Amino acid sequence: MSEESVITVGNRPLMDYIISIVVLLNQGTKKIIIKGKGDKISKAVAVYNAIKDRMGDAIQLEGVEIGSEKRNYRYVSFIKITISRVL
Repeated sequence: MSEESVITVGNRPLMDYIISIVVLLNQGTKKIIIKGKGDKISKAVAVYNAIKDRMGDAIQLEGVEIGSEKRNYRYVSFIKITISRVL
């Protein structure tokens, strides 16, 4: 499986993202980046918290990146939460 996967949080239900992350981790993905933009930043944090509650010490927080990117002549804030599976 790949070294790294990106999950971009959007309008789907929270559980869809949680299931996707668990499946990726079980398939052997080493790192997963949970990315949220604009008003989806809080939902991305909720996805991380739900994964942490469910998997506990089986995952590790690698890092958090926040910033802004220019899109169509305006800036949009984003968050990237990187997690990895503890072996």
